[in-house]
Amino acid sequence: MLRALRHVAHAQGMQEVAAHAGLRRESLSRAHSPKGNPTLETLLAVLSAAGLRLAVAQREEHPA
Repeated sequence: MLRALRHVAHAQGMQEVAAHAGLRRESLSRAHSPKGNPTLETLLAVLSAAGLRLAVAQREEHPA
């Protein structure tokens, strides 16, 4: 998921996504590097800046 988000940020422009997310471009690049470990807050900010959202849904099958 992190790799896909990095591709979205690059496609939309790292500087622009970082600005909309309230981050410095360097911080965004570091968070999305192969060894990056962004916080949930950072992840949600970047998703929002890219026009995306994270959703959690209940599985159709429930374990017994």
